[in-house]
Amino acid sequence: MLAALAVWCSMPGTATARRRALFGGPGQGSRMDPAILAAILTPLAALLVLGMPLGLLIGIPLAAVVHRSMSRLESSSVRRRSAQIAAQLPTALDLMVAALEVGRPPVTAFALAAEATAEPLGSELGLVAGRLAIAGDSEVVWRTLAAERSLAPVGRAFRRAATSGMPVAQVVSGVADELRRERRASRRERSRKVAVRTAAPLGACFLPAFFLIGIVPTIIATFRSFSFF
Repeated sequence: MLAALAVWCSMPGTATARRRALFGGPGQGSRMDPAILAAILTPLAALLVLGMPLGLLIGIPLAAVVHRSMSRLESSSVRRRSAQIAAQLPTALDLMVAALEVGRPPVTAFALAAEATAEPLGSELGLVAGRLAIAGDSEVVWRTLAAERSLAPVGRAFRRAATSGMPVAQVVSGVADELRRERRASRRERSRKVAVRTAAPLGACFLPAFFLIGIVPTIIATFRSFSFF
């Protein structure tokens, strides 16, 4: 049961829930939250392994811990999508800056950047352009955008430009440069972690070879030098 749950949680979900949250629609066919399912199965697994009453006493508090931990996990598809958006975002912001500098409004800048940007960021920018086209107050759109994880820097940049009166193109250009610096720093950090993570496998390969080649012959030669007669 736990193995089946792990496989089921690793499978990416569909875009139905996101579409329903954006545009509304019936709630039929919705998928159960993996965190809730894991929290339900935790007391059952504890009862199966530990029995009564120890399994019940441990399983119920552990269910809350499992639910909280599972709620913070991301699937591999979500992580890949976030990484792709982070890689595409500085270039897309440069396109938006070029449109803003020639006097185009933000809705047009988002639409042009969405057309020139590949997936998955292109569709996200297209959604923002659609929101701006139908929104009566752009501040609501910027506030909603700032709450999202992938496009939060963009939403904060437009809100900062609106409240401070600074040229929006200048603010967005600064955000693009900052995202590039953060990406370079993240790459350097990952490259340093590679050396640390490869130390254990290299040690596991080197130590047996060193023992067999350097220490074992020395021990054998020492025993051969002893005279027992």
